[in-house]
This record gives sequence, C-alpha cells and structure tokens, in this order.
Amino acid sequence: MTFPRSAVLAAIVALGCSFWLTLGGAWSAGGASAASQKMYDSEQLVGTITVAQQMYVAADVAYYSGKLRLDEIAKDSKRKVGDILTVRYGAPKSAPAMAPKPGEQIRAKGTPMQAKGESWIALSDVVVLGRGECIRPGEGAVIDMGAPKARILVKMFAPLQTECHMKTADLLKSLAEREPDRVRVQIFDMATPAGRAEMQKEGLTCATVLINNRYIFTIQTPTGPRKVALHHRPNDPRATYNSEDVITVVEQELKRLY
Repeated sequence: MTFPRSAVLAAIVALGCSFWLTLGGAWSAGGASAASQKMYDSEQLVGTITVAQQMYVAADVAYYSGKLRLDEIAKDSKRKVGDILTVRYGAPKSAPAMAPKPGEQIRAKGTPMQAKGESWIALSDVVVLGRGECIRPGEGAVIDMGAPKARILVKMFAPLQTECHMKTADLLKSLAEREPDRVRVQIFDMATPAGRAEMQKEGLTCATVLINNRYIFTIQTPTGPRKVALHHRPNDPRATYNSEDVITVVEQELKRLY
C-alpha cells in the first residue's frame, strides 16, 4: 500500500519531534538540554515556510530551522495573519525531500520552546498542504519586466516556441507594460538550461504559470466561480485554463494586494 507524502511526513516528523521533546536532544545552534528547555501549550498553525536550513542530524531524523509566515489563525489566538515565527522541525534523514521547503504551506502543531535565552516554535504533526503565497524571483529568465519590489510576481515556465504558450507570454508582457510598478513578470524558456534549472528549483516538471508561487486559483466569471490550474497546455478544450485566465487571476490579486 502506498501512503500520501503528507501522511508519511506527518507520522515521521511527529515521531521525531516527540523523541526530541521527550528526551531533550541538544540543538547544535543553541546547545539546549532537557533541563534548560521550557515548554508551553501547543497550538494549531497554518502558514508558509519562507526560509529553511538543515541544522543537524540525530539518529534517523534531520532537524531544520526556518521561518513560518502565518496564513490562518484561530479566533482566540493572540497572533496575527502575517506574523513571522522562528520554527524548528524534523524530517526523515533518508528522505530529505519530504521536509517542508520554502514556498510550501503547512499545517502543524506548534509548541513554543525556550532555552538559554533563545525562543522558537517546535513543529510536530506536520502536513504539507501545497504551495503557499510568497514572492521568490528566479534566475535566468529570458524576459524580466516590472519592478523588483512589486507585490505580484508572475513566473511563467513554458516552451516559448509553442503557439498556445506564446499567447500567454504576449498577454503577460502587455500586462507588465500596463502595470510596471505593481507587477513583475519573469518568463523562462523550458528549452534553455537556465529555464530548466529554475523549474527544478520550483519542483516543476511541466509548463506552469506561478503567481506569487501558486498556480491553482478560483476566478469569478459571469457564470459563477471557476477553478483554474495554470499548468500544462492552455487554450484547449481539455485544458485547465485559457491564456486570458492568467490575466484574470493577476487582476484579482491586484485588487486584493493593493
């Protein structure tokens, strides 16, 4: 039987974090011992990993330190959406790809920890929900238009000699010309080594348009809401989106973010 990645990750990370919390393994960065750690009540967290780096390996678990931006909060929480938390979590040493990576949205149990003046949130029961909202400019784009500080970043990955993708690229270039301060457009050619390298960084295997790191959206149409997935070939009866849908998503995001 094959188990989903999120289920396996949740089970192994929960085991690893439980081991650490119970036995008090020392963090290489802080040198904390069980006697010096102080634990508080845990809470459910939903957020996007923005930074992550491996700290050390103990037994079969690799431990990571990073930053988590909160995307959702409980009604009685004292935190705010957008708060950045310093977090630490474990993942199986034998499967580092299963560790939550920058750009991924997760749900986890968070337990505040403190040792020798250093504070962080220990994550357990981690479940990867998908791609979270964040801005991560890439390298090697054949077209890069718009302000670096724009609140919307569109990254398009496609074979640019294909007609259906050329239409999307043309629409995005026109959009960047209309919104040079609020939208940045980066277009990557899958036929180039640089384009393929950036796709690998993003964990993509097919043509995709990322808008602030996501490609699945719900757009409003005259006939009601419609879900679009901005990957594979557009403009086909079997496609999950049309080129114009990309612009519709960006326009919706402009209203939300500005």
